[in-house]
Amino acid sequence: MSLIIRRLTFLVAMLVLLVVPATARAQEVDLEALDAWIENLMEDWSTPGLAVGIVHGDSLVFARGYGVRTLGFEEPVDEHTRFAVASNSKAFTAAVLGMLVEEEILGWDDRVIDHLPDFQMWDPWVTRDIRVRDLLTHRSGLATFGGDHLWIGATNGREEIISRVRFMEPVGPFRASFHYQNLMFLVAGQVGHAATGRSWDEMIATRIFSPLGMNESSTSVRDLVGLENVASAHEVVQGELRPVDYDNVDGVAPAAAINSNVVDMARWMRLNLKEGSFEGSQVFSAGTAREMQRIQYPLGVSAWAAENLGRRFNGYGLGWFISDYKGRKVVSHSGGLTGMISLQTLLPEEGLGVIVLTNFAPSAPTSAITYRILDAYLGEPERDWNEVFVGFRNQGEDRAAQREERLQAARVTGTEPSLPLEAYAGTYTEAVSGETTVRLEDGHLVFDYNPRHLGDLEHWHHDVFRVTWRHPIFDMAAQSFLRFELDEKGDVTGLEVTFYDPIRFEKVE
Repeated sequence: MSLIIRRLTFLVAMLVLLVVPATARAQEVDLEALDAWIENLMEDWSTPGLAVGIVHGDSLVFARGYGVRTLGFEEPVDEHTRFAVASNSKAFTAAVLGMLVEEEILGWDDRVIDHLPDFQMWDPWVTRDIRVRDLLTHRSGLATFGGDHLWIGATNGREEIISRVRFMEPVGPFRASFHYQNLMFLVAGQVGHAATGRSWDEMIATRIFSPLGMNESSTSVRDLVGLENVASAHEVVQGELRPVDYDNVDGVAPAAAINSNVVDMARWMRLNLKEGSFEGSQVFSAGTAREMQRIQYPLGVSAWAAENLGRRFNGYGLGWFISDYKGRKVVSHSGGLTGMISLQTLLPEEGLGVIVLTNFAPSAPTSAITYRILDAYLGEPERDWNEVFVGFRNQGEDRAAQREERLQAARVTGTEPSLPLEAYAGTYTEAVSGETTVRLEDGHLVFDYNPRHLGDLEHWHHDVFRVTWRHPIFDMAAQSFLRFELDEKGDVTGLEVTFYDPIRFEKVE
């Protein structure tokens, strides 16, 4: 072959590489090799069961379950096993509101009070000016997870929860601070309800589940009753990993209530990867998809993320986190409830989507599995992400041990409560939270707000007690401090206890 022909052949080959889409150039991925690695990961994290789904090129190319639905029983997890997807529900809420925007029923920048006239925030100006877009971008100024105790373990209805928002003092400036806020997504769902006369649950079922054929998905834990293929939630309780009850999140459903499996979630991923199009039907417009998947509130990039993930930008869209991984845009969201963790990750430029669902609360396994899969499809060098996250866990445990040492060192020994224990018992109240009780039980005090915020008190020092929660929440400390307040006469006037943030209750005479 002449030199000229060889050069022409090389140029043609290069041109082909330039015009062939990235998805077509992606290397062949040995998905079967995942099995042994995932099983090893599950052992490292004591994960009873999980399921993984991969979408590529608008097709579900991998859907598999691992482990068991319930610890102590043999029923296996498969691709149809239902899990709670928790905060992955938020993008569904944004999508149905986007459809209403397309139909000119409401606007992204409509004032909330134009749809919910009785809605109030702490600040009257914020009440007048907060918009639908603000609800979906975590920029209300309310505390991260603020007010979540109104629905975790509680039975408050949606309207009741929203009525308490007016008493929640902000912790940051409106529109100029990012605090992850579930209650604002509840308000967003109620805006849709007010605008259409249809509940959030109805809108999700008719506008998303039905067109996509998500026939094994639901919007309430009540819908799981009587179904066989459902994963149990698991938590460590009194040092032992065991099944626990699902959180009933009907009260804050637009933020966290969807239950699904990897087969159905693959349909949802395909819809979002194709900018609102699913199997030839336009469920929502490409414009709505782009609005949801663009940064509405910019966030910082950590040094670790920049070095290890190649991250250059980060932010929140409408129900989605927006960032990049090794030069590709990433649209993602995680979800967590007691005993359930999920992670959904989309790389639109690659036509690639990954969903991981687990029935135990540590979030690291979902991230480790996702990065392992992304690296395989992107042709990145293989890295043991499980080892990375196990290292993070060990560091976290070391820091926790050091914090405990500092707490014990600062504890004032030799003190006793100012009063007999029965003097601390009674009913306490707070504007946002409502009533809680402290009672004497078997010679010690018990704090009882609701089943998820129920704990035994051990005297720490002075009038400070340490609470050990009987049914701990996965992302809240298993122990907290409770401080009783006394007036100048020595009477108990209130208490301060920490859930996610300190809350001060006044004693009811």
